[in-house]
Amino acid sequence: MKRFNAICILCVCICIPTLLFGQGYVSNEYISSSFLRDEAGNRFGSGDMWRFSGRYTLPFSLKQNDRGQLLSWLATLDCSYALLRNNGIAAELNPDRILNASLNVSHLRPISERWSLIISLGCGVYTSPNQIAWHSILANGAVIFVYKLRDNLDIGVGAGLTNSFGVPMLLPMGYLNWRASGKYEFCVDMSSGLKVAVTKWLNRKFKLELTAIEMDGISSVMRVDRKSKIYSSMMIRSTLSQSFSITPKANIYWGIGGNWLRSIKISDRDFRGFLDSFREDEHDFGVSFRVTTGFNWNF
Repeated sequence: MKRFNAICILCVCICIPTLLFGQGYVSNEYISSSFLRDEAGNRFGSGDMWRFSGRYTLPFSLKQNDRGQLLSWLATLDCSYALLRNNGIAAELNPDRILNASLNVSHLRPISERWSLIISLGCGVYTSPNQIAWHSILANGAVIFVYKLRDNLDIGVGAGLTNSFGVPMLLPMGYLNWRASGKYEFCVDMSSGLKVAVTKWLNRKFKLELTAIEMDGISSVMRVDRKSKIYSSMMIRSTLSQSFSITPKANIYWGIGGNWLRSIKISDRDFRGFLDSFREDEHDFGVSFRVTTGFNWNF
């Protein structure tokens, strides 16, 4: 039943917008069970995770200036629904369901021959589906100055806005996007999370991709002893995947790999909690097996 609810949420958030002009993906992944340990190696139960994710981006304005540089306005809908099945103390430390759903509007504007400005602002719900409330709505934003060092290399620096810890805070942000094509295609992307991958086209339909490292996470606002706290989990993984092109702009993929890190941390939602989050001990799930399937489409 929980899995059915997750699929319904993704249908509402992702499938309906595919009728419009845009790009996105829908994915499903499973991370096998492993032990939860602290830094001393003590066990606190075990757990696995199913996660259903999707993203849909609608460009509602695309233009080029006199230099041929892109000026755009985009709206992006992100949805992620995770089912965490834990045993022992791990069941007390982790929520059993996490919903992350956000809507962001971003603007790309060139300001010189090599410099561009990226502005993003949005908000979303980050909590368990049965605990959705005003305090679980988190804002996010960013202002990044990007410099085109080469035709295939962009670097940037800026600041990000978040109220994950109760009060609005500005945090430094970095940006890196490098791509190289040829017999093999290489990609290093730090525009959102981290991904380092190499791709090889086997023929016109099949593509093989090795993702050496990929990092992302999920978070949830929760109540513990009547106090608002933020639960965060970071995941680092590697995947070998193969995709099949249904059309030049749509493909399905499947892959296997390892999830090397799945850390969890629960912090108070205040400025002191933010500072303590850099010092408090984390609990980590051990190395796990990972399988994934999905569908991509592009405008």
